Parts: sequence; C-alpha cells; structure tokens
Amino acid sequence: MSEYTVQTGDTLSKIADKFYGDGSEASWRKIYEANRARIGNDPNQITVGMTLIIPGVNQPQPNPGASKGNFRDMLEALGAFESGLPAGNPGQYQVENTLGFIGKYQFGEALLIDLGYYNTSNPYTGGGNGVDKNYWRGTWTLKRGVDSKSKFMNSPNVQEACIREAFALNWQRINDTLRQQGKSIDNYLGQQKTFIDNGRSKTITITISGILAGAHLRGAYGLANLLLKNEVTSDEFGTSILRYVDDFGGYDVKPEDFLTPTF
Repeated sequence: MSEYTVQTGDTLSKIADKFYGDGSEASWRKIYEANRARIGNDPNQITVGMTLIIPGVNQPQPNPGASKGNFRDMLEALGAFESGLPAGNPGQYQVENTLGFIGKYQFGEALLIDLGYYNTSNPYTGGGNGVDKNYWRGTWTLKRGVDSKSKFMNSPNVQEACIREAFALNWQRINDTLRQQGKSIDNYLGQQKTFIDNGRSKTITITISGILAGAHLRGAYGLANLLLKNEVTSDEFGTSILRYVDDFGGYDVKPEDFLTPTF
C-alpha cells in the first residue's frame, strides 16, 4: 500500500483515478474503507493535509513530474496541516497548540523575533536554552501594526505576509550555509536523495516547495544539514523533516513567489 496527502480540490473519486486509473465508486470506496477511522462516516469530509492510506498500490501512479499546484495551493496545504483545520476555514488564523505556536502556520516566538515582530529575552527554542514553550510574555514591535498576540492571531493578512517573510529568510540562510561548502540550493533541485529515517530508507525529490516546508518545520539550518549531511531531524511532536520535504514538495513554486513582497 501507499500513502497520499490530500491536496486542494481532491475528492476520493479523483484520488482513486490518480492511483487506479478509475474514479468509480467501487474504486474510491476501497480508499474510503481503508481510511474510515480518520475520515468519519461521510466520505466527502476529506480535508487538505489529511494523509490517506491507498490500498493495493506500492508506488504512486501519478506522473511524478506533475505539479501538485501553485504557490497558493502549497500554502493552503501547509496551513491546513499546521493548523489542523481545512483550507478556507478562517479559524486557522486563531489556532494555538499546546506549545504556544500560533496561527495558520504555527508561528513561534523565535521566528517572529527573527522577522522583527516580537521581542523577548528568553524565547522558546525547542529544547535549547529558552523556556519550555511559547509564553508570549515579551513585547510586540508594531511591525505591520501588530501590538499584541491577539492582534497577530486576528490579522490574516499579516500572517500571510509573515509566512512569505519566513520563507525568504530561510531561503537566504540555507543558501548562505550551503555556500560555505561551495554549494547552493540550485545544486540540489530536482535531485533524488535517499535518507534513513528511523531505520527506514526514503527517497525524495528535492524541490523548492519541499525545501521551504522542511525549513519551516526544522529551521534553515536543519534543512541545510539535511542536504549537506543527510541529517534527519524531527520536531517536538515527532514529525520528521522528511515528511514536510516530501508531502509539500512538488508544487510549482518559484523564488519570486516569496522573495517579492505582496502584502
């Protein structure tokens, strides 16, 4: 069997057609029955970012070179997974998890400090020298008019600008780190690289969207070490960087999508 991450516009029939070449009820019901526990009683209630088991296939059948969508599609898929709410749900922007990460893309103190929105003397650093979670006891800088955590969580446009700023910062940091070894991101794009994750081998095609997603999960230096050293890391909840690089890879994303300000 294989796994598939639900994308914007997917239905069980469309997914069945991708993998079996047949979108009939008999085909999509095989997928539904294998995933009934996570989908629920209504087969129409699949959500972007949901991972489905595809029974009866060992490798995905869609053209591996085909794009999953554009930059906005990638953001919607990432936001749905990060927030746990389906694409288009305005509640995504108000989500806060148990470690105090906030918003559609689960921003933390350290990232918002780097992006110039927030200041605190002792930020959450994920097991480093900071506090054990994001407490948001610091001060806001008024960048884009944000003066509080509440204002940030109720400002969709600010969060959408913020994720683009985060991508741009990580892109620069990754390239700067790679240049120290005489390389650049361009050296890796389109390459298939094999990694070992928890004793299992996984081969992934390196793409811009996958790099951005992986860096959002584990930071620019975590992504750079993945490319340079095959170093696989996971977040506090056990989510592997490989999952983000793979699941959110393959979108038609160009540097100008996030390096050029749009907000």
